Amino acid sequence: MRFAIIWDFDGVLVFTPHEEAWRRAAEHYGVMDFDHDFYVRYVSGKPRYEGADNILRLKGIYDKFARTPEEKEELLHEFAEFKNEIVNEMFRRKEYRINKGAINFLLKAKEAGIKHALASASKNAAKLAAQIDVIYMGQKKSLGALFDVNVSGLAPNKKLVFKMARKELKKRFPEIDVFLVVEDAPAGIKAAKELGMLTLGYLREAQLDADLVFNDFDELNLEKIMSLITSRGV
Repeated sequence: MRFAIIWDFDGVLVFTPHEEAWRRAAEHYGVMDFDHDFYVRYVSGKPRYEGADNILRLKGIYDKFARTPEEKEELLHEFAEFKNEIVNEMFRRKEYRINKGAINFLLKAKEAGIKHALASASKNAAKLAAQIDVIYMGQKKSLGALFDVNVSGLAPNKKLVFKMARKELKKRFPEIDVFLVVEDAPAGIKAAKELGMLTLGYLREAQLDADLVFNDFDELNLEKIMSLITSRGV
């Protein structure tokens, strides 16, 4: 039995400043009550424009600045791109933190022959992964180069990007018959389960209905993953 691992990016491999960027963007439009709970529920793990639309709609920004559908569409684009400018400037200042435990697990799994896909809904994930250096088998490589497949930002939502990752992995490595998704967001776990994939839930703040949950990547190993696959009869 051969399995592959499909990875979310933000909050799993790298702790990025997306939440702070969304908060700053919202404050620019007059929203002063953008809190962490709102971010987790309505923005985290969602594509840029879906998260932007949730903020504009639920925080009343549409009501203040847009009347017609055309004005709402223009505001949505303006707001989402404004946030993107903020977060990219934060990336340039290296305002992010690498999850060393996750990357160490990725390296060990890769050395064992496991194939990996990077599958974030964010268009920024591939760009940032290319900027982060890691040491793999004595050589410096970018984090992005460790993945056999990278479909980040190529589909409009998590379910479709996970589906694309599975398709590309299967095309390149036909022997793979089991796919697991590593996620920290409920929306990502739900999307993966709807596709029939096994889920590895990285518990940070949100409760996750995953097939296997863990608080730290030191708790995760290939033996536990094989036991999960066997127990589920996949």
